[in-house]
Amino acid sequence: MALARALVIKPDVLLMDEPLSNLDAKLRVEMRSVIKEIQNAAGITNVYVTHDQEEAMAVSDRIAVMNHGDIQQVGTPKAIYQRPANLFVATFIGRSNILKGKILQNNGQTVLKLEGVYDIEMPNIIPEQQKNQEVRVSVRPEEFILTTEEDANALPAVIDSSIFLGLNTHYFLHTEQGEPVEVIQESQIDSTIPNGTKVWLKVKKEKINVFTTDTETSIVQGVINDMV
Repeated sequence: MALARALVIKPDVLLMDEPLSNLDAKLRVEMRSVIKEIQNAAGITNVYVTHDQEEAMAVSDRIAVMNHGDIQQVGTPKAIYQRPANLFVATFIGRSNILKGKILQNNGQTVLKLEGVYDIEMPNIIPEQQKNQEVRVSVRPEEFILTTEEDANALPAVIDSSIFLGLNTHYFLHTEQGEPVEVIQESQIDSTIPNGTKVWLKVKKEKINVFTTDTETSIVQGVINDMV
């Protein structure tokens, strides 16, 4: 009703401040689609304020991520999720595992050594950053490839627990370096990998993001930030 009253005067801009905060989870998801349909039908610019990252991606054409009042990145939901401009955006939008790494030059190739044990060729590092340096690496849970088969060039880990959520299974692990890691895998029909199982992790290298340790800004090609 409140939305209808606001739309009837045909405003130039409509501000929606946490409009779904008091709804239960199922109704929130349903209302996201309704709001998106109303936005498209009315053709009115909407400024939508929310702390729910998934909600922001569902209803928005463009997102501005703010930290202590400063805009960190402006872009489409896809651009911000897949290529965050800095470490704050990577950890604020969606889940991210933050691991230690080093950028190295090996026979003319740029290589990321993840947690000191796993070498990954990274041709998409921006040219001026293709030098030996310590970095922070963001790997989203779905960007890991998990296997129980031993692999000499992979990240060894042990499964601590798991949660079956129908379509996907969430695994919580720790690496041999003691780092906690979350991995999301499509659920298998046969069984869930038992707790205590040693596994090996690889990454979808075209999807992971790499940041400097000092300024925490991205050094991967393809970052779009409409604020600059």
